Amino acid sequence: MYPGGTPGGPARRQPPPDVVGPLQPRDRTAAAAVLAAALADDPGYSHLFPVRARRERELREVYRMTLADGMRYGRVLVTKLGDEVTGVLALYPPSTYPMTVARWVRQGLRLARIASFTREHSGGIIRFGTLTSQGVPPDKWYVEAFGVRPDLQRAGRGSLLLQRFLDDLDRAGVASYLETTKQENVGYYHARGYTDAHEPVPLAPGGPFIYPMTRHAPAGRPGG
Repeated sequence: MYPGGTPGGPARRQPPPDVVGPLQPRDRTAAAAVLAAALADDPGYSHLFPVRARRERELREVYRMTLADGMRYGRVLVTKLGDEVTGVLALYPPSTYPMTVARWVRQGLRLARIASFTREHSGGIIRFGTLTSQGVPPDKWYVEAFGVRPDLQRAGRGSLLLQRFLDDLDRAGVASYLETTKQENVGYYHARGYTDAHEPVPLAPGGPFIYPMTRHAPAGRPGG
C-alpha cells in the first residue's frame, strides 16, 4: 500500500490542537475509516476500485486488515482531537514487510471479507500488491499508509504525524521508504527529505503511476 490523499502543507505557526499517540485497539475501526476517506480519490485506488460509490467501503475493509497487522508487527500513530481520530500513519520496521504467509493466514477471515467486496478487482489488487512488495527495501522503515480526514486536511495534522515519525528515525539514524500514486504529493515529501528512489512504476499502460521515494538516515548516524 502507499500513503496518499493530501497530507497537508508544512505545519502552520499555530499547530493543530490534536494529540499524537499510538493507535489503540478501540479506535482501529475509526482509523480505518479515516484512511479510507482520505485515500478514496487517490489515482491508484481510483484505478483499483473504479466504482466510486463502493470505493470507500472497500478501502475500509482493506485498512481494517492493514491496521490489525500493523498494530501487531509495526507501529501505527494517530492524531486525535478529543475522542476523534483525525489522522493515521501506519509504519513497518525494516524486514517486517511484506507480510509473511503466517501473517496472511492470521488475516484469513478479513481477507475473505475483503474478497466478498472486491472480487471483480482482485487481479489489479494482486498486481499492485506485488509491485509494492517488490520495491520495499528490507533495511528501511516502510510508510504503509498515511492520511488525514478530508474535512481536516491542510491544517498541519499530516505534518504533525509525519514529523513525529521522522524525528524518531533521525534520532535512531535509520532510513525510510514510501510510495504515492498522487503526483502532487511528491513535492510534499521532497520538502521533508525524501528523494525519488527510482523511476515511477505504471499500474497500467499510461498510468496511474507509483512514485517510490526514500529518505536517507542523517549523515554521521548509524544508518547514514
